[in-house]
This record gives sequence, structure tokens and C-alpha cells, in this order.
Amino acid sequence: MRKFLLPVAALVATVSLHAADDLRQNIGIGVGTMIFEGQQGLLSQVCAATTNGCFGNQTFAITTGTLGARPWVGIVSNGEVQTFVRENMDQLAREMAAGQGESIETLAELIAVPAAQRGEFAQKLQSQFGAIYASPSITSTEVVENIAKVVG
Repeated sequence: MRKFLLPVAALVATVSLHAADDLRQNIGIGVGTMIFEGQQGLLSQVCAATTNGCFGNQTFAITTGTLGARPWVGIVSNGEVQTFVRENMDQLAREMAAGQGESIETLAELIAVPAAQRGEFAQKLQSQFGAIYASPSITSTEVVENIAKVVG
């Protein structure tokens, strides 16, 4: 067994010395990244990545914007907007095509468009309808992302 472990240890040490800077970017975010921060080498990178993935803390970090994850910003991260668009995709599409409607008003409220600018907002959505609803199989998340690009 020792005859096997010695060459493996030498290989890990060699790879660790040459690839430490590049490997640091591979581990992602989470508790493992925090525990092994500043450590060099392949073994610490593998342990950090394993720790990040094992306990669901990477998913938690992404969802909450903690443990080194950047929090979501803008309308794409707004849960109310996501839910509203998901539940009203067809109605919203009809109203965007027409350039007016209650769903557009509600969307404008959810993303804090000032009342004086809501007509312009509706016109912008109408003029960019093809970019917002880019395909027949588009998802609500993609619609929100496209709206953010259009009104951004």
C-alpha cells in the first residue's frame, strides 16, 4: 500500500505547486471556500469543493446571497415579479402586444415604475415585444430577464 501512496502523494504535491493559482477559481462559493481560504494546493481545493457541495451550502449561498455569493439585484431577483410573470404569462403577452392593460400596470407597480412613466413603459414593452417573448417556448424567467434588458 505504501508503494502506491508515495507516488500519488508526490503527484498531488507537484500538481498542487504548479496549478494552485488556477485551481483556486474552480471551487466556487460556500463554507468550504471560507474554511480553506488562503490555502494552496490541489488537496485543499478538492476538500473545499467537496465541502461546498456536500451540505447544500452552495445552494443556500446562491439563494441568500451569503457565504461569498453576490446577491441578486434588480427585477430579475424580485420574487414577486417572477411569480407574477409566471402566473400571468399569457395575459401579459396579450397586453404587451396591445401596449396596455391591467397586467402591465401591475408589473409596473411591482418594479416601481413611477405613475407618470407607465405609459412610456407600456409602449416600450409593446415595441420590444419580439425581444421579450423571443420564442413560443420561452420560460417566465427568460421573460423577466428580457424585460430587465428592455427597461434596464
